[in-house]
Amino acid sequence: MKVTNSKQLSVYLKDIRLTQKLSQGKVASRVGIRQDMVSSFELYPDSTKLETFFKIMSALNLELDIRPRNVAERLLGWSVRQSPILAPTINREI
Repeated sequence: MKVTNSKQLSVYLKDIRLTQKLSQGKVASRVGIRQDMVSSFELYPDSTKLETFFKIMSALNLELDIRPRNVAERLLGWSVRQSPILAPTINREI
């Protein structure tokens, strides 16, 4: 999944948690943090410590894979996407 901001990340991790049928408390207890820390991450990800984020990732059995953006995005600052009819379109990300 492509994630470009902290809110997208928190929504994605919450979806994973719910798919795994885990409560916030269960996630927290797996890695020794409080339930309110998981709740805070899901609601206000911008204020979450990086260490807490990695603990939540660990509790959900996830890992982070960082890679460079594609060449067009790096050189032009543009994102190349496919339209629903499979014709390439270019959308400027602001």
